Amino acid sequence: MKISEYPFSKEAVEYVREAGISLESLLESPYHQSVRIRAVERVLGAIGGDIPDGRVSGVSERLAETAELFSYPLARILLSCLGDDLLIRRYAVAEAKLAHNRMQRDKDDILALAADLGFDPRGSEPWKLHFTEYIRAAHRMRSPKWKLVNRDLLDGYLTVTKEELTRIMEEMVRDRVLKGLPLDVGPDTCQKLEEYISPIRSELMAFKGRTRVDLGKVTESAFPPCIKKILEQVAASTNLSHSARFALTSFLLQINMSPEQVTGLFNTSPDFDQERTRYQVEHIAGSSGTKYKPPSCATMATYGNCPGEDDLCRRIRHPLSYYERRIKQTGKN
Repeated sequence: MKISEYPFSKEAVEYVREAGISLESLLESPYHQSVRIRAVERVLGAIGGDIPDGRVSGVSERLAETAELFSYPLARILLSCLGDDLLIRRYAVAEAKLAHNRMQRDKDDILALAADLGFDPRGSEPWKLHFTEYIRAAHRMRSPKWKLVNRDLLDGYLTVTKEELTRIMEEMVRDRVLKGLPLDVGPDTCQKLEEYISPIRSELMAFKGRTRVDLGKVTESAFPPCIKKILEQVAASTNLSHSARFALTSFLLQINMSPEQVTGLFNTSPDFDQERTRYQVEHIAGSSGTKYKPPSCATMATYGNCPGEDDLCRRIRHPLSYYERRIKQTGKN
């Protein structure tokens, strides 16, 4: 396994630890300018959704590998100086996607990285994987195919293809990248990095400005507690459950928000996929011939999406009824 390609791996971390390169050298030495450039590129890439899978131009192969390997811990320092939860989550997702792309390209690295992440695939492709290893990552997958009841479980083992194995490994990479962030970085270190932090901060502010969704004529103050709670989770870049996504999407579409507005609402999610989200929103909006209605209060409670009733909740049975009552009470339309 080429550790510069997977700088979050245990082997890579140990190599960096034993290399004896001081933080001061990484921050100040002209020799490590390429490390600083690549670290900034990693973080800026996370804001945009993808870290470029390339090497710093104009340097030797050896310096390029050094930049790739040491820019990872330096990027974590930059993130910690910024201290933005949204950026940290997007960075973890972006590093995991980069690792997945590299696994797809470099097939020989898959099993070595799998072992590093705590997996023990048996046999040859497609591999056998113990269910306890599988569910550590796959329990977050929302598609039915990832559910354990839909797998060919026999004597504690199930079959995974290369694509499936790399996908669940991607989830574990994201967890590893997130672990320990933000770091406890002193203000002196952050001050030395200010010239590199400043453009990241500016791009992050611009990104948040571009992705802020205007709810238009929708009266947000009239939303029921369940919808307000889900919106708070969206604002905090929380990955919503399928039932919460459906409830929010169908509710907002029913009160005349456009599919474009609703799609844009989800674009701060760490795993946001614009094309997939647009397809799902348009499907709920009726592109297939059926416009789906939001779930009732009872269904919201069943799926754990009811944060608790207020006085009006106790007198109605549906989130839309709540919204309509509040609109009438405030005299807005």
